Amino acid sequence: MSTPKITDKFGREIRYLRISITDRCNFRCRYCMPIHDFNFIPHPNILSYEEMMLAVEVFVELGVRKVRVTGGEPLVRRGVDVFLEKIGKLEGIEEVTITTNGSLLKRHADSIKAAGIRRINVSLDSLKEERYAAITGGFGMAQILEGIQYAKSIGLGVKTNTVAIKNFNHDEILDFCEFAKENDINVRFIEFMPVGNFDEWKDTGTITGKEILEIIGTKYKYEEIQKDKLAGPAVNYRLSNGAKIGIITPISNHFCADCDKLRITADGKLRPCLLSDAEIDLMPAIRSGDREAVRREIINGLHLKEKEHHLMSEHRDEGFKRTMSKIGG
Repeated sequence: MSTPKITDKFGREIRYLRISITDRCNFRCRYCMPIHDFNFIPHPNILSYEEMMLAVEVFVELGVRKVRVTGGEPLVRRGVDVFLEKIGKLEGIEEVTITTNGSLLKRHADSIKAAGIRRINVSLDSLKEERYAAITGGFGMAQILEGIQYAKSIGLGVKTNTVAIKNFNHDEILDFCEFAKENDINVRFIEFMPVGNFDEWKDTGTITGKEILEIIGTKYKYEEIQKDKLAGPAVNYRLSNGAKIGIITPISNHFCADCDKLRITADGKLRPCLLSDAEIDLMPAIRSGDREAVRREIINGLHLKEKEHHLMSEHRDEGFKRTMSKIGG
């Protein structure tokens, strides 16, 4: 029996679904949530787990092989562990992962592993206590590091995601390279994207992947290493200190030609691209329970997926209608 495949109008095979299960978060990260006039999506407008499972099942039938669960902060939603387990049991799924801020990781790590999850991603934008508290809205870093160490101790693979922001945390890049070595963690540096509170960061902004490598090269030699089959867009390197790091470049060297990803927001919108406001509402089809209608809407949504994003020319100054927390990253 052949494996099902779904492709967009440019022939790119879609294998990867990111699903946001909530826009709620216990952090208030300054580049993710607006400082003023922030409203959470009303609960009746959030998909139930049953509704999300219907959508995921249809995506898997169409050929999706990897699902990442995101938020907001996904671990603040009750029942996430059972949801993860159900996704992992779907025939055709090869990998289920979760992205978390790490604050509730120690509490959930055992159940995450029991659900069949092999690895997780933890957001970690600074290794300096005061700076970490400043960017997260006052949260302490010690609890995050404790959660990471506990997850590793029970056998979960851990990657950390660091949004590299010029004139804010780019001076920590070499510190993160040592952190990667000392903790046997793949640290990924992500170029800052103007989604959310871009006005606040106009004087800081993006440090490019090339610049990150140049900083790393002042202390370490490095060589590129091969990706796994279902790996994301990061280009991975092994450093001369033994550390493994990754660099994700959505701005300076975007990877649209190889994009195999779709997103569902917590309120049921299908977004073919993180860096575009184009989306299609799957909620009516999902709540009708009509699987064929959901399938049709997904196919229709694929037509919104452009050949590449136009971030630098089209959206750089005007921002986005949704903040990162409402999209799911």
